[in-house]
Amino acid sequence: MTCHDRPPPPPPRPWPVVPLGALVECLDAARVPLNRAQRAQRPGPVPYHGASGVTGHVDQALFDGALVLLGEDGAPFSDPSRDVAFFHEGPLWAGNHVHVLRPRAGVDGRFVAHALNTLSYGPYVEGATRTKLTRARMNSLPVPCPSLACQRLVADRLEGRLQRIDGQLRVLDRLDALGPEQVRAIITQAIGAAGGTRRLLGHVFDITGGGTPATTHAAYWGDDVAWITPADLPSGPPAVVARGLRGLSAAGLAACRATLVPAGALVVSTRAPVGRVGLGCGPLAVSQGCKALVPRGHGVDLRYAALALWAAGPELRRRAGGSVFPEVDTLTLASLELTFPALAGQRQVAQAAWARLEHVAAQAGERARLRGLLHEYRIAVRRSAMGA
Repeated sequence: MTCHDRPPPPPPRPWPVVPLGALVECLDAARVPLNRAQRAQRPGPVPYHGASGVTGHVDQALFDGALVLLGEDGAPFSDPSRDVAFFHEGPLWAGNHVHVLRPRAGVDGRFVAHALNTLSYGPYVEGATRTKLTRARMNSLPVPCPSLACQRLVADRLEGRLQRIDGQLRVLDRLDALGPEQVRAIITQAIGAAGGTRRLLGHVFDITGGGTPATTHAAYWGDDVAWITPADLPSGPPAVVARGLRGLSAAGLAACRATLVPAGALVVSTRAPVGRVGLGCGPLAVSQGCKALVPRGHGVDLRYAALALWAAGPELRRRAGGSVFPEVDTLTLASLELTFPALAGQRQVAQAAWARLEHVAAQAGERARLRGLLHEYRIAVRRSAMGA
């Protein structure tokens, strides 16, 4: 393309602003909600659209043609990094959580959807826990309205730039999806290559259960004792835990079956979910959903033991019993066998594995930073195009 072939720039701003109701026809009366089970009974190629996008596919369409879909309730109206409006062209089934809008003559639906994704919805939505955009307030939303040629030009340019940004975000998502497998490979390979002697966990650690005082008794709760529940343990690889979301008072510790264990203990979740592992960095107690493991001697490197216990998580979950939710009792945990090399070998394995895990965590942090920057750039690109 030469300089003479470039498309003309959009006309000068500010563009006229009109209420959304003047630009679209509302087709909400034709919506029919289908729950997940109903959608499963009628599979097909037609997208089913909810408040925040396509949530499945069905066998026939309620709508066809160029449409703008705008969340009615449950859409992320307060999160500018997430879209609340979508352009769709072709067959579609829509539930009753999304407004279905047909652009009028002289209106580009793509442009309208982009414009709707730059608005601040605070003054227009209602509801404290589940925000809703009523039809009346939707119709009053202010939307810029340049000429149709300008709308098309802006939409074309925007879509090319947003597609590139979205492609970069998908690459980051794919790398994130590989993270858990990378962590498991690091730990299982390190433990598998360590060698050593198989020992029962109950021969290496004293295993202590926990308890929970009455949650309605305010005097039982405070900052005297660190108290760890399964929710306080890392969902990924083992990590240091100092405190939980809640703590116990001295009276609370005395009122329940929890025992204060010294610094240098492992904590493993043994109930919903099973197999999370943390390293206690100070005295602590645990809830009945965890067990605290205190080394019986000086021949255990706690970081190595944490990795070995985490790697044995699948076996621990296989052994779990319980009629309501999976649970591992003290005897089952004590009968678990782990491989322990000599102390020097444990330290060597732990040092190398933890260094690699820290590198993986740093990479995940950098991806999160880049993702945040890309979302900010995406918002800025769209707002700049709309003159917002």
